[in-house]
Amino acid sequence: MEPLLDARAAALLERERALLHRTAALLDETGLADDARRAREAADALSEAFLVVIVGEFNAGKSSLVNALFGEKLMEEGPIPTTAKITLLRHGDERFERQLSAYLVERRVPSDVLRYITLVDTPGTNSIVEEHETLTKDFIPRADLVLFVTSYDRPLAASERTFLGYIRGAWGKRFACVVNKADLARTDDDLAQVLGHVRAGIEESLGIAPEVFPVSAALAYEAKTTVSEPVKAALWPRSRFEPFERFVRETLSGPERLALKLAAPLDAAEARLAALDAPLATRRTALASDEARLAALSAHLDATRSSLADAYARPLADVAALIDDTEARGVRFLEDAFRPTNLSLLRNRDRFKEEFNRTVIRDLDREIETRVTDGVDGLHTRALGLWSQALTGLREAAPAGDPDMPGGFDRGAALATLDREADRRLRLHDVREEARRLLEGAQGSADMAQYAGFGAIGVGVLGGLVVLTTTLDALGGFGIATAGLLGIASLTFLPARRRQAVDEFHGRMTTLRADLLRGLEEGFARLADTTIERTRATTKPFADAVAGARTTLDAVDAERGSVAAEARALRSEVAAAAPPPSAATA
Repeated sequence: MEPLLDARAAALLERERALLHRTAALLDETGLADDARRAREAADALSEAFLVVIVGEFNAGKSSLVNALFGEKLMEEGPIPTTAKITLLRHGDERFERQLSAYLVERRVPSDVLRYITLVDTPGTNSIVEEHETLTKDFIPRADLVLFVTSYDRPLAASERTFLGYIRGAWGKRFACVVNKADLARTDDDLAQVLGHVRAGIEESLGIAPEVFPVSAALAYEAKTTVSEPVKAALWPRSRFEPFERFVRETLSGPERLALKLAAPLDAAEARLAALDAPLATRRTALASDEARLAALSAHLDATRSSLADAYARPLADVAALIDDTEARGVRFLEDAFRPTNLSLLRNRDRFKEEFNRTVIRDLDREIETRVTDGVDGLHTRALGLWSQALTGLREAAPAGDPDMPGGFDRGAALATLDREADRRLRLHDVREEARRLLEGAQGSADMAQYAGFGAIGVGVLGGLVVLTTTLDALGGFGIATAGLLGIASLTFLPARRRQAVDEFHGRMTTLRADLLRGLEEGFARLADTTIERTRATTKPFADAVAGARTTLDAVDAERGSVAAEARALRSEVAAAAPPPSAATA
């Protein structure tokens, strides 16, 4: 048997090795760690000898098939599971065996057939030892050819169908199907019926109809090892082994072997790329849902801004009504105060202020602060409703994310973070403090100092400010104390002073009302805008996670497309470098 690779084939194999490593990287990014590991092992195995893996249920006759191929007892046989380990048959100048692991044995045999191939005999696919099946599956991605062995008396059992799907469906491996113990068939029609069953089962499972080889490995081995030519002449045709042996000989030598060696890694890469389609499509759907709901949330926040204004419209109207009522009481107070019967009150500025405060101002500061607090509380309640609605919408966004998938993230953890942030906001939010800051800001923006000539005015002095400005305006900054004024008070001074006081008080209150309401409205508007932006900011980590997942998914999609294009290009070059495998291995 000639060496397998020339320079051109070796170069193609190197490119295929790189392709498998890129495929493994994609599998890693999609969380398929076992498949990624096996893809790398398949890449590393490309430099090894041509690898043939024999699989099937125990007692199907895998070991006897190997012995018949080589014409000597290389493997133990028996009616119970005899292959307790995976056995690697390799060429060696002398026979020896060594233990590679608890379930893996290497056996060296001086056979020319094994100079350029390694044959792997596996335990049954229905082995009771779980490690057997795991190791067998580990060899499938590395195989250049899989010989699938079933038996005439138990053709294509359920476990064999499952394993067959793994061979072809998971890794795209080329294989030949052998129906052993064909000599148990009483008639050719019985054998044809079983072969038809096997072909139909494979076609149903995999969508292909490969050539199936009926053999009797036991008769073939006996024919090869007998010293009697008449016995050999009688047994060999009955073994039906010749077509299968010819297939193996042609497949494992010359251009057929080269074609399989070069096609195997492409089959594996393309099969795994195809297997990515469903999870990637699922992730795209989930991300699209996330993005749509985030866009809907943003639009909802924009539209909700106007509804938040409703939360403080009524408190603003109440503040306006309080000022109007205060002004009405003030006008009545001034009209009554500037009369001859109240000259003693007018002469005493401190008493005037005290009476004005008791009669007119009353609890104006507290009442205004209460209304503002109500407005802040109402705005806060609306905001919490908005936040709850937003969080509910995000919770309903697509299926639960898989953090190991491309473009995926742990949606449960992200939503838990949002829940914690909502709880933190609830615990830290102080409605009265927020109202105090808002009212203080409104008074500052109204420039209250212009009414009194003093510095900054804080919360709780609004009524005092009205008293002070009214007193100073009405009494000119002094009490009415001179005798001359007392004498003329009832004639001209008091009526004129009363009109002046009322007019100026009305003007000041009108201005005060407009400035304070404007300041409060601006403060509420800022608070509403801040509430909207806080909601956006709180959902930003979730939005950032979705955006990051989109970037990752797009990169994975692009790399998948690039790897697929490289696989197609290599497929064309491989077809030109070596003829395609025979129909029996397709």
